[in-house]
Amino acid sequence: MANSPTPILAGSTRYIACACAVAWLLLDPLSAFAQFFSPGDLARAHAELEGDGHCSDCHTAGSRVSNEKCVACHDDVGRSIRQKAGMHGRKYLGQPCGNCHIDHRGREHTLARWDPKTFDHDQTDWELEGGHTRVDCNKCHTGKNERAQPTFIGLSSTCASCHEDVHAGRFGSGCESCHDDTSWKALDLDPFDHDLARFPLRGKHRQVACAKCHGEPAKYQPIAFDTCGSCHKDPHRGKLGPSCDSCHVETGWKELEMERAAHPGLNIQAGHAPVACRTCHDRGNLLSPSRGKRCVSCHAPVHEAKFGDDCADCHAAIRWLGLPDELGRRVHDKTAYPLEGKHETTECDACHLPKLPRPQRFRKLAFARCGDCHKDVHKGQFADREAGECATCHTTFGFAPTTFGAEQHATSRFGLEGGHEAAPCAACHTGGRPRLDWQVARQACAECHANPHGNQFEKEMHAGGCQSCHGVVAWDLPNIAHETWPLTGAHQKARCEQCHTPSEADRRAGSGVSYRDAPRECEGCHEDVHLGQFRLSEPLEDCQDCHQTQSFKLPGYDHLQATGYALTGKHASVRCGNCHVPTEIAGGESTALWRLPYRDCKSCHRDPHSEGP
Repeated sequence: MANSPTPILAGSTRYIACACAVAWLLLDPLSAFAQFFSPGDLARAHAELEGDGHCSDCHTAGSRVSNEKCVACHDDVGRSIRQKAGMHGRKYLGQPCGNCHIDHRGREHTLARWDPKTFDHDQTDWELEGGHTRVDCNKCHTGKNERAQPTFIGLSSTCASCHEDVHAGRFGSGCESCHDDTSWKALDLDPFDHDLARFPLRGKHRQVACAKCHGEPAKYQPIAFDTCGSCHKDPHRGKLGPSCDSCHVETGWKELEMERAAHPGLNIQAGHAPVACRTCHDRGNLLSPSRGKRCVSCHAPVHEAKFGDDCADCHAAIRWLGLPDELGRRVHDKTAYPLEGKHETTECDACHLPKLPRPQRFRKLAFARCGDCHKDVHKGQFADREAGECATCHTTFGFAPTTFGAEQHATSRFGLEGGHEAAPCAACHTGGRPRLDWQVARQACAECHANPHGNQFEKEMHAGGCQSCHGVVAWDLPNIAHETWPLTGAHQKARCEQCHTPSEADRRAGSGVSYRDAPRECEGCHEDVHLGQFRLSEPLEDCQDCHQTQSFKLPGYDHLQATGYALTGKHASVRCGNCHVPTEIAGGESTALWRLPYRDCKSCHRDPHSEGP
């Protein structure tokens, strides 16, 4: 009986546990059911899928793990299965993922259980052999999948995917053509095509052992081969330059084929081409000729112009004729006719005509006068001027513009003055372009210029023509004395047309201004601002009785003499307008009233002594 409480306690514990389980199922039946029947915690790789809401991410309704759901997440594995490549796509193709990858065994459980030391790499698409068997897995498998997690899938089996191509693709992508996977330095060079290298083997080089150039142990990079001197000793000690191939060929050292353009010190192409070496090298091919190295050592100078004795400057390869244009232009200034202006770009054959015999074509070419080369397009019109020499009017920089200006024109029958200096040549020298008629017979003004005055100045025209009134500087600056009506004061500054305006008859006739009938009274030109005060009422007065031509204002006006009313006292300082106020007259116009009808004080001033306001 002493031990009776123990079974009761144990039964109570089982009862409490069952009661709690039932309560849990009642409160959250789905979650409680899943966790209640879960085999265990997920592995660390799937830890984010822990929880009741993620069961269907991997399991189907039948509680099994679905391959389709696995590869939906593990797309790198799914890609291998679809391509039937690698271990998953070949050996385990069609098998359930759960056969190998079992979960719900806790966080420390590894889903991919394998031992790198015992893993059979033959199960993949690439068998490890030679030096690859000693390489640690992580040395090659460094990639990550789409979820940024390490992966062993998708690694390429080409050499360049792991190894840097030190040849930079020069020998193609097949490393195994020379190397094997036992050792990178173990080379099989029997099939190597040296033409793929930067130094293809030609001639005698094909017979040279590899070690002769690459050494033992072999060294393939870097090997100097820029010049022959990188491998061969120069027996000429640099006397013939650094390029051995200018004389020697790869088929044999003693087989000489000198490129005449590469002859040291002198290009022996063209004229020198048929000359045998011994003709000049009388002391041997490797020694300079006894006569010297300069052109004049063999060739006598033939030029009259002082071109110097460096014949090679122009005739580098004894090309006596047909030299390039630019060469002839460069030295032309040393001849008797330096090139200037348009001549600098003229074709050589335009002057040195190929149809001429050689003596006349160059040395005896005539060039003293422009006419020796150029045709007289003026047809002898200027034959009386230095025998029609073009240079009197034109320069070598172009036929236009001409240098025949006012100074030269003064030597003709019609010198240019005033406005004529600015007139274009074609204004007087008419004719069909481009050749104008330079012989002009007209010299009188009226022969070129229209007379706008009709017959007003017929007498003057017979006496001296337009020059009687006008100068050559400009038409609007006439030379007229104006003696019949002398101009004084402001009239001297007034423009002619301010007084000489076209009359109605002039307008009807379409002619110019009538100068003979211009008005001579002030009112003929000036408006009466006083509206007839001095010409309609007595005493009558003219404008000049008060005004002068210097100015309309009245300086020093004598009020007493003009009006009979002396300005004294305060009146002397009063403004005119205070008394002569604007007044409206007949017609509604207004003007200052200068002739006042009153003179007593009361007409302007109020009587302060009178009664009333």
